[in-house]
Amino acid sequence: MSGKMSALFLNILIIAAIFVLNYFYQKNKFAFSLKCICSAAFALLGIINLSFALATGRENSEFFILMSAALVFAMLGDILIDKSFALGAGSFALGHIGFAVAYSFLQGFSLFDVIIIGVIFSATAAFLLFAPCVDFGSKTNKWICLSYSFIISVMLGKAMANLICQANAVNAIIAAGSFLFFFSDLMLVLNWFVGVGKWAANACMGTYYPALCFLAFSMYFKAF
Repeated sequence: MSGKMSALFLNILIIAAIFVLNYFYQKNKFAFSLKCICSAAFALLGIINLSFALATGRENSEFFILMSAALVFAMLGDILIDKSFALGAGSFALGHIGFAVAYSFLQGFSLFDVIIIGVIFSATAAFLLFAPCVDFGSKTNKWICLSYSFIISVMLGKAMANLICQANAVNAIIAAGSFLFFFSDLMLVLNWFVGVGKWAANACMGTYYPALCFLAFSMYFKAF
């Protein structure tokens, strides 16, 4: 079996396993152990795709290294956020920064990126600051969420700008993953700080793991 087919087989196998485990994770009242397994799986997928990219001498190694590191930080965020919101959010923030910088190696930052990012962040910040239904419980949580919203707005805005300026499969997969990640975080806010009900928690995790799978799979697509 060629390296390309071996990598594709591993990607499909791990992504399918994550989807199945995600179902049982939510079915079993968000069991922490299953969450850790799912998150470790997408981090492993990033490392596998990084290894294939480096082993085959693909150009733009910075993209693969940063994407893999960002996936690891996302995994750490999953593990830490149940114990400490600040530590978990901080780890996720580092992951988002890693993703955004990785995207810049596909296409450099420009004024157009800034405009897209500004629009997304303005809408997000307005919701967090002025929506009467949002109750952070403390100023610390409020400013953590606001800072975090800026970082994920950069991630999503950069992904969208890349796709608009250069429409190709890699940018489309990354944009889809980034949007799902953003949506998942919005559902997390609704679940934690608005209290809309259990559906928000399911929507959060139901889009979170597909988001990370898209981002990890974009590495395979870029490499091969």
